[in-house]
Amino acid sequence: MSDFLLFLLLGLGAGAVYALLGLGLVLKYRSTGVIDFAHGAIAMWSAYVFVNLRSTGVLELPWIVLPHELQVSPAGMDVLPALGITLVYGTALGLLLFVLVYRPLLRAAPLTKVCASVGVMLGFEAIAVLNFGTTSLAGTPVLPSDPIFIAGIAFPSDRLYLAAIVVVVTGVLAFVYHWTRFGLATRASAENEIGAALLGISPTVIAGRNWVIASFLAAGSGVLITPISSLDPTSYTLFVVPALGAALIGRFQSFWWTAGAGLLLGIAQSELVKLETIWTWLPQQGLSDGLPFLIILIAMTLSARRLGARGAAGGWRNPALGRPTRPLLTSVIVFVIGVVVVIALQGSLRAAFESSIIQICICLSLVLLSGFIGQVSLAQMSFVGMGAFILSHFGGDLGIPFPFSLILAALCVVPIGILIGLPALRVRGVSLAVVTLATAAAMDALVFSNVPFTGGLGGRAVAQPNLFGLNLGISNGNVYPTITFGVFVLVVVVFVGYCVARLRTSATGRMMIAIRSNERAASYIGIRVAPVKLFAFAVSAFIAGIGGGLLAYDQGTVSSGSFAVFTSLTVLAITYVAGIGRIAGAVIAGIMFASNGLFVSFLDNLIHVGQYQMIVAGVALAVTAIANPNGVASEMVGDKGLAPRIVRLRDRVFPVRAARPSPAAAVTESTHARS
Repeated sequence: MSDFLLFLLLGLGAGAVYALLGLGLVLKYRSTGVIDFAHGAIAMWSAYVFVNLRSTGVLELPWIVLPHELQVSPAGMDVLPALGITLVYGTALGLLLFVLVYRPLLRAAPLTKVCASVGVMLGFEAIAVLNFGTTSLAGTPVLPSDPIFIAGIAFPSDRLYLAAIVVVVTGVLAFVYHWTRFGLATRASAENEIGAALLGISPTVIAGRNWVIASFLAAGSGVLITPISSLDPTSYTLFVVPALGAALIGRFQSFWWTAGAGLLLGIAQSELVKLETIWTWLPQQGLSDGLPFLIILIAMTLSARRLGARGAAGGWRNPALGRPTRPLLTSVIVFVIGVVVVIALQGSLRAAFESSIIQICICLSLVLLSGFIGQVSLAQMSFVGMGAFILSHFGGDLGIPFPFSLILAALCVVPIGILIGLPALRVRGVSLAVVTLATAAAMDALVFSNVPFTGGLGGRAVAQPNLFGLNLGISNGNVYPTITFGVFVLVVVVFVGYCVARLRTSATGRMMIAIRSNERAASYIGIRVAPVKLFAFAVSAFIAGIGGGLLAYDQGTVSSGSFAVFTSLTVLAITYVAGIGRIAGAVIAGIMFASNGLFVSFLDNLIHVGQYQMIVAGVALAVTAIANPNGVASEMVGDKGLAPRIVRLRDRVFPVRAARPSPAAAVTESTHARS
């Protein structure tokens, strides 16, 4: 029993950080309606600022290439001055991000807000990797850490101080936001912006002040956790995942529920570490990181209600949708062009183009799910990873021949997609993004760290596809990459794109778009919302599973690092920037923006831009969300774009008389176009 008490007390450290970050997320959502996925990145950057001030007296600035180190002290600084500078720095950084990124998005669509915050998170994580590296650093104690004895158990006293700080901060926030004029103004602007403005309350000013408080808490939590957890860009940034879970349990409204959930989550993770040593039948890797998120998913699926809607001063628009006109002919033309490009390219550029084609397939799964039906998924690469690893087992251990192994692997991903889609029946928008991000973190911890399933650090080899004696693999003797493999992936991906295009113009596609526009209105006219949502998740998972199988064939050996949480965020980033509502957006994302795709590989060979790809993706995602939520593809299909000219040329060469639409179909399409 004494050991369990010890691990309980040790868990207060991580739990306190989850609670403080969760409280900041609640503040941001209550005042702006934004669930800030970059909240953990602010904590991470503040932690690096504090550690560098303590060790060298250097103040780190958040950019690259240009000088980013400012010597503020000839030697390392004491704790209090370094802490003061860090808190001011983190608060100012958060306010700057609010002014530049989040304030223009206060009335944007939920998907736009999610993508903007993900872009900020990706950008900060990438800058930290370039400026600080990936080697873990150890921080110096901020709070007293002398051992305390309780019931004969010695443990660091800083855990109790952290828990006490959480209780005090939570009490102060609860009092301020319930009894003071500022708290009443925050609640008023959240409930009804127009009414608050008529009373002389500026919603933007109120939101900015709340953002300052939340950024202060993020900076403080980042500093306080440094003696407890090793500092590196990825793990610190992902502290936002359990914090989001705590805030979600508190429904982004209750400070006490959020703080309690954060503390209990940290305690549960610590106790699971102890249980792993007692119950040897438990998974020995990833359980403490993954199981709490599974509990959150189950709890939210069973009991979640829709987050209270914030009153808005105006409506918001979803990203624009494309509407394929002649998908079969377009698919044939695209295939012919693709074959010509595969034959024309050689060496690394041909391999990059083949990777681009596979990336298009993965992005198509997001176009269907997020573009057509408006469901935010931050776990798409988890589907891809499951398809890749299941294929390695089917084609290797079980000896199932191609193409059955690829199709069966993708079908095995479908139930996982449906399970992840179940919360979409109860939570929507940004809260669904939180749930899917927690799902990706849970799968990363529980599934992709399972050595028998993934092969550990060495990964798993994948049997190359072979059809009727014809080697379709990426290598054939000394030839790499082969033209045959390029044609093979072109056939698969073009067929998938054709099916997605036909789905877009079908009755099911119109039901998806109606749900995307207004779920209540869609239900009122007789659309069964739940089955259509689950169908979209199932089809999206199947397409992602196909993409995972093709990726496995392309790499030859698949490892879990290829499907970490950040890869899902990157895929969302490039698809949104390219145009998440259009099939052309998936094509642009795969060819121009994928990190191992054709355009980026060409630029990397030319001017070595590969290391900056994540920064460019993050910044482009945030800028696109603010300036043009419709993406790059919308510019290309405008009246003066290249695509309409190609379409007009195609129609001259292959003239066809358009069928006269029925009045009902015309009305439906007109309604969807306005969404």
